[in-house]
Amino acid sequence: MYIHIRFLRRVLIVTIMLIFSAGLSFAQQDDWFVGLPIVDIVFSGLQNVRASELDGLMESYKGQPFNDTLFWEIQGRLYALEYFDFISPSAVPADAARSGVVLRFTVTERPMISRIIFMGNSGIRRNELLDTISIRVNEVLNHARMSVDERAIINRYIEKGYPDVQVRSEVTNTGEAAVNVTFHITEGDMISISEFRFEGNTVFSNRTLRSQLSLKARSLINDGAFQEAALIADRLSIAQYYHDRGYIDAEVIDVTRELSRDARGNNNLILTFRIHEGRQYTFGGVTFEGNEIFSTEQLSALVRSSEGDTINARRVEADLQRVADLYFENGYINNTINREERRDPIAGVVSFHIFIVERGRAHIENIIIVGNEKTRTEVLLREIPLEPGDVFSKTKVFEAMRNLMNLQYFSMVVPETPQGSVDNLMDLVFIVEEQPTIDLQFGLTFSGSADPDTFPISGLLKWNDRNFRGSGNQLGVDVTASPDTQSVSLNYDHRWIFGLPFSGGFDFTMQQSRRFAAMNNSPPFFHGDETFAFPDGFTSVDEFRASGRRPPREFLMDYRQWFISLGFSSGYRWFTPVGTVSLGGGLRNGWIQNTYDAQLFRPFDPVLREGNNSWTPRNSLWLSIALDRRDIFHDPSNGYYAFNRIGIFGIFSNEHEYYFRNDLRAQYFITLFDIPVTERWNFKSVLAFHSGLSFIFKQPGRSLVVEEGNQLSVDGMFVGRGWNWEFHHKGFTLWDNWVELRFPLVPGLLAWDFFLDIAGVKPNIRAFFSDFAGDDFTMVGHKTHFLRYSFGGGLRFTIPQFPFRFSFAKRFLVRDGNIEMQQGALFHNPSRPGSGVDPVISFAISF
Repeated sequence: MYIHIRFLRRVLIVTIMLIFSAGLSFAQQDDWFVGLPIVDIVFSGLQNVRASELDGLMESYKGQPFNDTLFWEIQGRLYALEYFDFISPSAVPADAARSGVVLRFTVTERPMISRIIFMGNSGIRRNELLDTISIRVNEVLNHARMSVDERAIINRYIEKGYPDVQVRSEVTNTGEAAVNVTFHITEGDMISISEFRFEGNTVFSNRTLRSQLSLKARSLINDGAFQEAALIADRLSIAQYYHDRGYIDAEVIDVTRELSRDARGNNNLILTFRIHEGRQYTFGGVTFEGNEIFSTEQLSALVRSSEGDTINARRVEADLQRVADLYFENGYINNTINREERRDPIAGVVSFHIFIVERGRAHIENIIIVGNEKTRTEVLLREIPLEPGDVFSKTKVFEAMRNLMNLQYFSMVVPETPQGSVDNLMDLVFIVEEQPTIDLQFGLTFSGSADPDTFPISGLLKWNDRNFRGSGNQLGVDVTASPDTQSVSLNYDHRWIFGLPFSGGFDFTMQQSRRFAAMNNSPPFFHGDETFAFPDGFTSVDEFRASGRRPPREFLMDYRQWFISLGFSSGYRWFTPVGTVSLGGGLRNGWIQNTYDAQLFRPFDPVLREGNNSWTPRNSLWLSIALDRRDIFHDPSNGYYAFNRIGIFGIFSNEHEYYFRNDLRAQYFITLFDIPVTERWNFKSVLAFHSGLSFIFKQPGRSLVVEEGNQLSVDGMFVGRGWNWEFHHKGFTLWDNWVELRFPLVPGLLAWDFFLDIAGVKPNIRAFFSDFAGDDFTMVGHKTHFLRYSFGGGLRFTIPQFPFRFSFAKRFLVRDGNIEMQQGALFHNPSRPGSGVDPVISFAISF
């Protein structure tokens, strides 16, 4: 009945369009508007629908000459929005001379949804149903989406084990231009699986076969919901398990169902899988016929299954697919590749004969982008490593998809390859769905400083456009302020210069911050180059080292640091089969001033002491090289990344710091498993590895002079998570490692990570390699290993706009082969030394 009503409604709409289209033609004394340019398209009667949305839809029609075909197209697009129940068109002159026409549409809007009601639901909560449907409160009523939502609710109930559920939607008027939408749900009985049984299996046990099923029997942790679609998949899964172990004739003949109701009223289902196993076969090899482009030796090398081994159906399928992919990758996509299975049931051997009909290569005729409303087409075409006339390459198509997704302009990228104008020509079409690229953030945020003496919260105002005016370039302004630090920054990055993968950018930064430093106000006074020097608050250098090189708060002086800098950077990218190779470099010109009252304070740091109240230049140069093969750089699932950067700090003779710094990093990512659970969510795990080595060394002919704040340390936030007080133990060599086991909870938004961190700092690179297991300071009077360990877990936001981590870390040391747990700030028990964990708030940094 509902389908008939919708059909009659569409017929009525078409009839109304005909009447008013005719009315438009005959209401005028003549057809003066035919052929005149459309100057404007205006709407009246709008209440809830935004005029800007309609203006964008109508923009392409302005300036075109009016005709009936165009008028029908405009009306069709307006009705297709399903925003309006009634549209009355008219045409008026644009001016007294009738040099153009203005189309006016008087519309009657569909009502807004004021409330969504679910009736009859007891097995699924209201909030879960709201997440299932697409319509929302305060949106325009859309009957087509309501119909889709009915199906979505049914599917959700089926997933929960309600196979007989029925859903009906109803619209009720509540007032002027407002309606309630009610979904009437008849759930039916929930069917849960109580037991699995197997018949005919002699090779594999019931337990082994049960482990292949996605359906689960009812237990304390599983409701045992029955799903017909899952049962079909499980039948195939059991058969595949046999096929991969040589039983290529195995199949699930039937699945019987025994339904009963227990004393509690539960519907219990017993599923019995009847299995035909057949005999086991071995692999007899592959022969080829018709291949001239590639030799038989080349094709045979792609077959990794060994003759005489038990045949593995999926492995053999992968072997034969590699043969097809070799042709496909080289542009021979129109070939015919047929396989013939040759079976010897007596010997139990299966071999394959591949017959190939070779044809010419397929070339790309056009590359078309669909769906990019903001981003310019040329911005996207330059990310695609193919051009019209090139031979089709599957690898390069996937590389193009990766490049387009890494732009972070799109929520979806789908390639299609329709036939071109003639044989051996094809079009390459990328369908994209744009997402917002402008980030506007304001409020409070974590300051990002690992120094516990600084105020941890900053006010933030940030505007950033990753795709400025659709050009693919980035423009941003950042303003942050806290009681300790205030800064403002303007940055711009141009990703392609002269049409080449050559980038260039600049940033201008002004910052004022309050800092703390150790004092040397009381004798003995030190110059700063003595190995036995120690600041106020200590009586010896050994006592100073034992404290972690951090004086008590009452022995710290505060000072103000002003910093102004202008930085320029550029880089070039090469797209290679092993990944994207990037070479970059930059220059930063800055001026820094440290101010404090020299009558009250004498800093322990000689660099700080000598530069008081004077503007000093701070200049630096850097050069980097990187190799990137990650799939999505801000949240990788597979691939690797290697990076090295060397910087020269202090160029001219009047600067107060002189040193080289080198940073070397390597990362590797691999997906351990990716199991579909629902249509929208997969149970997935990614294993990630990271190792980094940073070291600072002197410039030739100059002394090594580095301000304490620029020296290396285990900061407890990004490096050695949980070891916050290690921030004050400085050195010139830092080794940083972590392993993470990542589980995406909400794809593209949120993940839970388990981690193990290992990090340590040494006074120089020579000490790192020559005395790896030694230490350079004492802790509570005992010599200890210089590495700091921690493990734990926490939440990680995977969206670039909110790259925060919230974790709990458990710290420990390894001393003389023994593990010594460290006391944590939270949940520690005074009677149990080494108990408790440490909270960690940090950023998820992408390189």
